[in-house]
Amino acid sequence: MEVYFWNIFMILMGAIAIIVSFSIHRNQSKLKRNGVIGEAKIIYFSTEKGISDSPSLKIPVFTFSAEDQNGVKVYYVKGKSNSICEIGELTPIYYNPEDPEKEYYLPKKDFLMKYVAFFIGTFFFCLGSIYLMKNLNYPTEDYFLYLIISLFSGTLLLYTMGKIYNLIHRK
Repeated sequence: MEVYFWNIFMILMGAIAIIVSFSIHRNQSKLKRNGVIGEAKIIYFSTEKGISDSPSLKIPVFTFSAEDQNGVKVYYVKGKSNSICEIGELTPIYYNPEDPEKEYYLPKKDFLMKYVAFFIGTFFFCLGSIYLMKNLNYPTEDYFLYLIISLFSGTLLLYTMGKIYNLIHRK
């Protein structure tokens, strides 16, 4: 019984990572579609402590100007990852004019997280599915078939979530 728990746990963790990836992609697409585009400049790097023994990360800090009711205001935002860049470098930024400090997207600097979450999710979803099928006594000679079935299931899950989201949030 414990074996099934870990198989289902891996499948659920994979599905959650795929959902997180979808959510990140949806928010970034929404900002690209409805936000304002501007230009951000890297002004310095913030050193963030990594998880446990991992090395610290150098996260770029950007500045950009946006107009509001009171005129032009300068905002300072951190990147979402430790992307390769230099101080003074300019990059496009999409932001929500109602809340530019919290809702922004740096397409050339913060694109990696959604892909990392998707591939990690797909890996765990497939791994859990393969071992679950093996533990349910399906023939184990053809793991490639299990991998294809798992990838198809994960893709179908992501596609279905997108369709449901579009139906709920239709404008």
